[in-house]
Amino acid sequence: MDLIEYKNNFKELFDLLPLLNETQINFKPAENKWSVHEIITHLADVEIQSHVRIRTILANKDPRMIYHDQMDWSVILDYKKIDLNESLEIIKLIRCSNYNLLSRMPAEYFDKKGIHSTKGEMTLEYFVSSCIQHVYKHINQIKRNLRDMS
Repeated sequence: MDLIEYKNNFKELFDLLPLLNETQINFKPAENKWSVHEIITHLADVEIQSHVRIRTILANKDPRMIYHDQMDWSVILDYKKIDLNESLEIIKLIRCSNYNLLSRMPAEYFDKKGIHSTKGEMTLEYFVSSCIQHVYKHINQIKRNLRDMS
């Protein structure tokens, strides 16, 4: 696992956003699909969840992590009305905080395990790697949204 990749894997998203206009940011390819705005808000919520889950794995005697339904969150929390800049600032702050913590941890701590309520047991290394892949997945989703507009 590459912590530098973890630290920097939002870079492509942050580079892309200033190039988008409001129409592109708010375009939904289908009623049950997310806009760029909603994807970014989701990513902010996931960063907050990751902040807690990393610390749960590292420090809790009972390292259980509860599942949250991302679609329910997006609808009930009305993602489209959440300030986009606030979500971006959350992403930057939490990713930096998590990176700073992880970079101080001895290598053997990455073998510590948490228990996800639906995915089961996972090491910290696996969890952090899945965080990296999750960002790439949503960057690709944003690119698909932009292609679907054309």
